Amino acid sequence: MLTIRSTSFPVPARSVELASNKSAISQVDLSMLGGGLMSDINLSDSIGKSRYVKQTSPEAERPDLANARVVVTGGRGLKTAENFKMIEKLAEKLGAAVGATRAAVDAGFVPNDLQVGQTGKIVAPKLYMAFGVSGAIQHLQESEILRFHINVSEVADYGVVGDLFEVIPKLLEKLPE
Repeated sequence: MLTIRSTSFPVPARSVELASNKSAISQVDLSMLGGGLMSDINLSDSIGKSRYVKQTSPEAERPDLANARVVVTGGRGLKTAENFKMIEKLAEKLGAAVGATRAAVDAGFVPNDLQVGQTGKIVAPKLYMAFGVSGAIQHLQESEILRFHINVSEVADYGVVGDLFEVIPKLLEKLPE
């Protein structure tokens, strides 16, 4: 089994061939591994038993959090689920995915599938915006272009020192629909 962090590689351009949901399957000669557990496995029993079934993605209004180019994350500093809606509005205007800290998820502001960080989804967007987060290491995302934080400027490429309840409404006002 092989696990690859999907955000470590650029997303390939979709082609007409990929749109058909078919993928080539090739056999791999595992006899060269020899010894150990491989010597106890009858490889001829497993050849040809793997097949591609399909690839599916949930239909969503926003980009998938794990693969989004822009992520807007909110934390405990938003104080309520109602206030977290500002993050959702900002993400909508930016065409971004919404992320949340563990504290925001634990407080019930948003569902746990929006959690980013050590115990959530790993993200590596081009732009990572964080509001009301503590600046914990898991929010020092591997952003390709920049990290934008409110009041955690020592870990951001760009930061704003101010009250998020004033900054976010000003951003929403300035951004086009």
